[in-house]
Amino acid sequence: MSETTKNPLVAFTDELVDFARGERRGIRNPFVMVPVEPRIEHRVTNRLEAWASAPEGRLADWEDVTDTSGTAVRITSVRLDALLPQTTAFETSIDLGPLERVETAAVEDTLERNLASELVETLISEHISGGSVTNDRSSVLVLLGLGSLYPFTRASELLDELDRKNVNTTVGIPFPGSVVGGRLSFFNERARHYYPAHRIGNKVTEGYMTDV
Repeated sequence: MSETTKNPLVAFTDELVDFARGERRGIRNPFVMVPVEPRIEHRVTNRLEAWASAPEGRLADWEDVTDTSGTAVRITSVRLDALLPQTTAFETSIDLGPLERVETAAVEDTLERNLASELVETLISEHISGGSVTNDRSSVLVLLGLGSLYPFTRASELLDELDRKNVNTTVGIPFPGSVVGGRLSFFNERARHYYPAHRIGNKVTEGYMTDV
């Protein structure tokens, strides 16, 4: 089945496992992204969490496997919205003083300047340095809930930070929006950034959730 006809959510999970097994090679690190209809992002998040914790059903036509060197492939899902309250940027934004005296622009500026970097630092500290995720291709890290961070950070910014901090895990991100001419259109706004990650071309819409 070609990628153009395959359920894009299934294509996403299949490619993550293929990258982790060493059967595919990516640009830079093995990053895979799939566009998701914004209004069903929570359903996709729940489905991928279930897949990561205990693969079952059609989406997970996959059992515990090893990569080409015999290392076990491990899958971990992390909710970005759960990491958000642990960042200094978030703490600073809610500690700028009495609400009536806080300018919205000040909060937005604090988050936009620092959030991506601090999310990745927290991710590394809690999951990679903590040992639940190994810093190599055979570990799959699925980052969920990106829409909850809108408009303060985007998938491309997170991937840039992961790359900058030498995170070598296989990373997957469902993002609410579209791929337009190879560029990421976050929440279907003007596409303004190209990132050299592997992108599933078809968008996950409600109809695709019936057979996963």
